[in-house]
Amino acid sequence: MKRIFYLLPLIWAAVAVWLTIISPDLDQLVRERGQFDIPDTYPTAVTADILERNEAAAGEEILVVYYEEDGITAEQEEEVERIFASLPDNLNGFAIEDTATPFDGEGSDALRSDDNTTIMTVITIDMTLNDVPAVRSHIEDAVEADSIRTLVSGSPIIEDDVIISSEEGLQTTEIITVIFVISILLIVFRSIVAPFVPLLTVGATYFMTVPVVSFLIEGVDFPVSNFTQIFIVAILFGIGTDYCILLMNRFKEELAVSPDRTAAVVRTYRAVGPTVFSSALTGFIGFAAIGLADFDLYQSASGVAVGIVLLVIALGVWVPAAMLLLGEKLFWPSKRALDATDSKIWKGLGVFSIARPGWTSMLLLVLLVPAFLFYDQRLSFESLDEISSEYESVEAVELVGERFGTGFAFPAQIVLESDEPWDQSERIPIIEYVSLQTAQLEGVEEVRSFSRPDGERIEDFRIPELADSLRDGLEEIDDGLMEIEEGLRELEEDLAETPDDDASELTDAADELEDGIRTQADGAGEAAEAASELAEAQEGIANELAAVQTGLEEAASNPALDQQTAGLLEESGGGLAELSAALSETADGTNSLAEGQQELQQGLEQTADGQAELAEGQAELIDALDESAEAFDEIGEAAGELAQGVEDIREGLEDVYDLLAEIAEQPAHPLEGFYVPEETWSEDGTEDLIDAFLSPNRQAATLEVVLAVDPYSTEAMAITDEINEQTAAALSHWDDVTFSIGGLPAVNADLSTISDQDFDRTALIMLSGIFIVLIVMLRSFIMPVYILASLIGTYIISMAVTEFIFITILGYPGISWAVPFFGFVMLMALGVDYSIFLMGRFAENMQTMDVRESLVNAMTKIGTVILSAAVILAGTFGAMMPSGVLSLVQIGTLVLTGLLLYAFVMLPLFIPLMVRLFGESNWLPFKPPAKK
Repeated sequence: MKRIFYLLPLIWAAVAVWLTIISPDLDQLVRERGQFDIPDTYPTAVTADILERNEAAAGEEILVVYYEEDGITAEQEEEVERIFASLPDNLNGFAIEDTATPFDGEGSDALRSDDNTTIMTVITIDMTLNDVPAVRSHIEDAVEADSIRTLVSGSPIIEDDVIISSEEGLQTTEIITVIFVISILLIVFRSIVAPFVPLLTVGATYFMTVPVVSFLIEGVDFPVSNFTQIFIVAILFGIGTDYCILLMNRFKEELAVSPDRTAAVVRTYRAVGPTVFSSALTGFIGFAAIGLADFDLYQSASGVAVGIVLLVIALGVWVPAAMLLLGEKLFWPSKRALDATDSKIWKGLGVFSIARPGWTSMLLLVLLVPAFLFYDQRLSFESLDEISSEYESVEAVELVGERFGTGFAFPAQIVLESDEPWDQSERIPIIEYVSLQTAQLEGVEEVRSFSRPDGERIEDFRIPELADSLRDGLEEIDDGLMEIEEGLRELEEDLAETPDDDASELTDAADELEDGIRTQADGAGEAAEAASELAEAQEGIANELAAVQTGLEEAASNPALDQQTAGLLEESGGGLAELSAALSETADGTNSLAEGQQELQQGLEQTADGQAELAEGQAELIDALDESAEAFDEIGEAAGELAQGVEDIREGLEDVYDLLAEIAEQPAHPLEGFYVPEETWSEDGTEDLIDAFLSPNRQAATLEVVLAVDPYSTEAMAITDEINEQTAAALSHWDDVTFSIGGLPAVNADLSTISDQDFDRTALIMLSGIFIVLIVMLRSFIMPVYILASLIGTYIISMAVTEFIFITILGYPGISWAVPFFGFVMLMALGVDYSIFLMGRFAENMQTMDVRESLVNAMTKIGTVILSAAVILAGTFGAMMPSGVLSLVQIGTLVLTGLLLYAFVMLPLFIPLMVRLFGESNWLPFKPPAKK
């Protein structure tokens, strides 16, 4: 039988080595798959889906910053422009979807700092966060400039640097953990042999866990992050050592009773085996519950549950073999190896708590009340704080913040989607209206969109500007009408001066009469030509007035225009329509005049031709001349009437001119109106705007919102909520337009929501599972309640202490957003072990002692084990400090504080207080353990 126990460790070692050789590299898997993704139902995921659905660039944005402290020279700028002009279509197989540089045209100057020291560029690559390790080096090589410093950053690069930092810190954590565990075990057991049993057991578990988890990651897409491996190290070494201490300490007690190693091993596992199993089960439930979270970052800690299962198996393989092989020599060279190691500290605290419940309550309140009062759950989403500013990715973002503005590097994003294409004159005012409403929010620096590519509205599209252009056109029309009126007045005067006494001289001088008639015929011909030209000019003016009227009607129909301005424009259009009609009628009269003049000319020519018959038809000629004189009078009167009509038209145009001047000169305000003329779509630069702010299929429009606050801050998240509300209100007039919010502040807002929901769900599942395990183990409903209450109180105090250290003392804006979740899971899953250790011994003592004696004896016997275990577990989390990742440092601080607080204060004071309070009722609704 013993040979089997000796053989099992060898089999385990062989399997572990084989799995390690053939398994995927966990570090590489972390870099390739360790970044988190937002679940599909959250706004930023919806935004990405809209962009992808409309063929827009929806990959990851890489920020490239070029910096020259003394100012960028023309040669350096030309090199940067050449670099981006020569970028390939893809980098290592990942397509470059889009680029934004200062050389792109309209609105691109915003990517050059005012002091000309910094150029910011953005490359959108069709990849996910998990693809960063495969393409990062290719990006850096492609954008590197020889003459100017180049910094590559962006959210994907920062996240990759966080993983790199944690991997580098993991090696230090492992070394510190091993040294710390050995040191504590040497003190506890005073033996140079005993420490190697936990190390071998936990080490064997670790080397089996890592390849198994690696296979799960690669084979079934098991969740993984930069937290996975470091949590496996900390927790396996912590609880594995704790369980080994409990088993070895009980084995020492059993050897003191009987030197038979086999019997001692059996009694040890029979006495504390259920306790170890129950403790491991609560830990497994805690970390398995994480797998039910929505967020893959939280799920990544569920790999610890795999390790706990393997640890339980290892405790049955490695520890019994060591006990059977070494026996009493396990504790060599201590001369008092088998002597009991009672805990005077816990015995004293237990006696005090039971004897002085009032003072104990006061001490606990002194700890709990301030913690409840000052713990304000201030969280931080500042990824830049996660790693040192020595990383270029962090330096680049800080540089952009200094040179461009705090929120310039990571703007929020509004994506509008519609079945109607956005490249239409009647659709752009919707974009401008949303831009305008968003820009008015406090905390918004500027909004960049199709209607304001550089953050300022395009003035030429404002209704006042369009009215000013119409006013200029009316001035030209008025000048033309004035010339026509002057010409008509001159024609009227010339016709009024036509002589009518030539006929009386015809009888005396026939030759002179013929000359006079010829002269009148020529004058009539010239008048006919002038009248025809006048009619053409009048028709041209009427057409121009009709065009102006059409422009005013299009502007009035703009949906973004307020009713008052639209009404004024419609009234102006109506006036122009009347003027155009009147001028058309006048043109018809002028044409009639020209026809009459032509008939007169023909009549005079016939008269001249009939001069030879002058003598015979003198009377007829005089009558004809009289009729000619009357015709001249009629033409003069008609010219006068035309001149008066033109004057009336000019007076009407003056009213329209005054109205347009009033619109053009009004102060800027939100309801002034916005309209894009049709000819704009064919102008130079419009295509650049379309490419920059509209999707390729033109059914999605993007607005970038630059915030005046740190985009990582909670203030930015609050502004994102306001942007969402403001956009919804602005678009309430257009049912066919949907929208979603994106960008870094929106991602952090989603993370906050996900974190809160997952925390609530996981905490409920975890506490329910632990509660059930405690009920089964302790056969009580009362004890599980106050055990869980003690753990929750410890968590709150620990969070308050962690906030005090990192916010009040070190000046961080808050606790990293993932810390409360992981800290709660760790404290609940690990802290409950010590309660199980104590209450398991307490239940065992109840078979021979009363309640108070059983508890004090249990605290005396188990105190050293729990204190040692707590110190070791706290130390393994303390070893996370050199990881270089802020969230891991804060988790380590939180768990370290909580475990020490629980082991030295809450467990030895609060639990005895509750046991004394309930007495025999501790086991309700069950009965206390039966006496032997």
